[in-house]
Amino acid sequence: MSGEESKEKRLFINMAAQIVSFTVSAGISFFLTPFIVEKLGREAYGFVGLANDFISYAQILVTALNSMASRFITISIHRGENQSANEYFTSLIIANAIITLVLLVPAVLVVLFLDRLLDVPAAILGDVRLLWSLLFLEALAGIAMSVYGSATYVKNRLDLSSKRLIESELLRAGILLAAFSLLPPHVYYLGVSAVVCVTYRTITNIRYTRMLLPEIEVKRSYFRWARIKELLSAGVWNSVTKIGSILSNQLDLLITNLLVGASAMGVVSIAKSLPVLIQAVFSMLASVFMPQLNISYAKGDTDQMRAELIFSIKLLGMIACIPVACVYAFGDVFFSLWVPGQDAKLLQGLAIVAMLASPLGYPLEPLWNVFTVTNKIRQSSLYIIANSFLTIGMVFVLLHFASTDTAKMFIIVGVSSVFSIIRGATFLPLYGAKCLNMKLTTFYGPLLKNLAALAVVSAAAFALKALLNVHTWLGLILVCGTVGVTALAVNYFVLLSRAERAMLHTKVKGWLHKT
Repeated sequence: MSGEESKEKRLFINMAAQIVSFTVSAGISFFLTPFIVEKLGREAYGFVGLANDFISYAQILVTALNSMASRFITISIHRGENQSANEYFTSLIIANAIITLVLLVPAVLVVLFLDRLLDVPAAILGDVRLLWSLLFLEALAGIAMSVYGSATYVKNRLDLSSKRLIESELLRAGILLAAFSLLPPHVYYLGVSAVVCVTYRTITNIRYTRMLLPEIEVKRSYFRWARIKELLSAGVWNSVTKIGSILSNQLDLLITNLLVGASAMGVVSIAKSLPVLIQAVFSMLASVFMPQLNISYAKGDTDQMRAELIFSIKLLGMIACIPVACVYAFGDVFFSLWVPGQDAKLLQGLAIVAMLASPLGYPLEPLWNVFTVTNKIRQSSLYIIANSFLTIGMVFVLLHFASTDTAKMFIIVGVSSVFSIIRGATFLPLYGAKCLNMKLTTFYGPLLKNLAALAVVSAAAFALKALLNVHTWLGLILVCGTVGVTALAVNYFVLLSRAERAMLHTKVKGWLHKT
């Protein structure tokens, strides 16, 4: 098998494995969410998302150190520099242990004074407090052992990491199914399953590291402050980016809880669950291409980098309008079936507002990888942080003019979407092209075509909704499947040139033949 064939086969295996693992994880959340909302109320569901947001806040410090770890270890391994790889690995183990102990203090304080910090209904305070304790424990354990998760990335064996994730999610499903079936309903069961699963993932990651990276040894003699400083210097801008992302997109639940109330927070959490899930799909698909980008960069093959990136953007562009059009047309049907008893129209409206930037953001998701791979994240971080401060400032200004809780929810969700549109239309395609020494207008052609395709597919979706009375899961699946087939057919001709269609056809035939 040639090197090119091997890379294409590995890409296909990685993508398939990632899709399967994500489907398992999403399936669990899909079935669990309406159960929690029905049995414990939407307020309890909102605190699950808010706990994860708090964990994201704490991970700002961790991001500075760990975000570039896989890159540096990958480059060292593929250049045959085992000594430096061991220094990075060992230094991270020790530094992460120290960070974990530092973060333990605010985690304990937040749990102890939870009812003073947030609007928590008294009836679920004990349940929520235990949930947060367990989720924080899971997060801290994950931080302490995170470097072991880099082995599958370094060797471009994301199929193994996906296999581990599938097993972990099935374990989580079993625990939750048993707990909710045999015991009185409590939201803290989610925390119990999280702790068990992080333990399993850690054990598996250590085993993968020994299998894939036998040259890696953890010895105190390998610890180097210089390596910590190098990683911090490279990753500090990722922390800035993380802060910007939190200000733009991950303060919604906290602001809603403090300024509107726990009930409204539950509504926003349910409404954003679908956009967050879809965004995660495209982030996951984009991540499949990153290991090979890193390997190509380590070998100095910039032409291969450009080819892989353009292909990934076009591939995501082909499917980007499918979920957007379905939410536009059938979001109310989905929410009425998923969480019966809730205001489906309100949830659909909030979901649509949360996805306003999606037609631009989804196809360009791979560009975020470029900044990390080329170690050119300073400008992107500065832009994001400036964009985010404007976002949060605008939210607080507009909230003064809102007289209803509904208006406040739309403001909180919508302002970040508006600024995301600006980012997707200007900075991301322009700076991404600059980092790769490509024409600044390189990515605008595909984006304009994608918007045209979205208009066509959305029109088809609304036409189907007018013709059909969709009110069951089977009907929704069939009609959205029809929309999906229509979208792929339209995008196949609208987004791809004749040469690109021939290239895609050849690649798909090659992938199928090799499997």
